[in-house]
Amino acid sequence: MSRHSDARVAGDVMDRAPLTVSGDTSLDDLAQHLIKGRLDGACVVDDGNRLVGVITTMDLIFQEQQARPPHVFAFLDAVFAFDRRRQRKAFIRKLTGNAVADIMTVDVITAQIDTPLSTIAEQMVEQHLTVLPVVDGDGGLLGMVDKRAMLQAAFTQPGT
Repeated sequence: MSRHSDARVAGDVMDRAPLTVSGDTSLDDLAQHLIKGRLDGACVVDDGNRLVGVITTMDLIFQEQQARPPHVFAFLDAVFAFDRRRQRKAFIRKLTGNAVADIMTVDVITAQIDTPLSTIAEQMVEQHLTVLPVVDGDGGLLGMVDKRAMLQAAFTQPGT
């Protein structure tokens, strides 16, 4: 990272035992784990510890908003209509879901154990990521880098 250019990588700062849940975990149970652990998110894994999704506090907060699915998107002087049926169905599922699988993100951006922290920082900022799972070549979960780990890496010397 630019503050301390020591070429650290994901494996140096990742949580090697992140909170993991299954898709059928209730949102109430997940919320209690996140609150108790003061965590921003969890990795969703299958029975073989392969990453299938992530879920964050923002996914849970999403359910607290008023139900107003977007119908159009304005960009510059153009207005684009969404595929209302598909968008509305996904919006309602996420808004009314009761289990992790209902609201988790499945198109997960991940890192490898040797991904430089500067790359992770860039991804987190550009994609508005709270957590970044670290996986092996087969999608097996090795750990997770979160905002706190990145902050600590940027403002402390290695080994402190």
